[in-house]
Amino acid sequence: MYLDDLVLSKLGDECSYAFRVFEQVRTEVILGRACRQEDDVIVEHCTTDGVAVRRRAGGGGTVVLCRGVVVVSLAGRTDTPFALKEHMISVNERIIQALEGLDIRGLAVRGISDITIGDRKILGASLHRRKDTVLYQGSLLVSCNIRLFERYLTHPGREPDYRDKRPHAEFCTTLSDEGYTAGVPAVVHAVTRELESGLPWKTLYGSRSHPNGGTV
Repeated sequence: MYLDDLVLSKLGDECSYAFRVFEQVRTEVILGRACRQEDDVIVEHCTTDGVAVRRRAGGGGTVVLCRGVVVVSLAGRTDTPFALKEHMISVNERIIQALEGLDIRGLAVRGISDITIGDRKILGASLHRRKDTVLYQGSLLVSCNIRLFERYLTHPGREPDYRDKRPHAEFCTTLSDEGYTAGVPAVVHAVTRELESGLPWKTLYGSRSHPNGGTV
């Protein structure tokens, strides 16, 4: 199971919010909670290339994580655990603010959980709920090789309306491919600074963070 126990383990009586932002190192295929490997994954290519296929606890579609992808993993307590759409939008809007601080323009929240530049996706995300805790996991495409998506993934059976049946390489883009020079270190720093300001959603728990500025 692809579940970020590191941020979840930091939550307790003195901490209601923890996160980490990092670049993915290994190439992996991550299935959404309800996705089926036989439907979503080109298993032969994964086997040939030694790419692991794992499953996350959150919903959403199957994704490829690889170098050039910045992963945002965030866990927080909430007194409205079923307001998942609102929680998703709250985190994505904070990420947009961080990217706009790097002079990246044309960003918007689209579909259920995506951030786009124009009509092309640069971030997908999922949520997982445990009682009064919500775990957000998002993958931000900074400078990765989009061709890997075509190699390891089939066309999804379900897609947002704005995708309009486009293949992965025409639907997704990266900050680099859009002409932005902000690399992985700058993006990690900007998103970290934005999330350090506190829990993205309102809650009676407040936003007491991990002692190290909320990051782990």
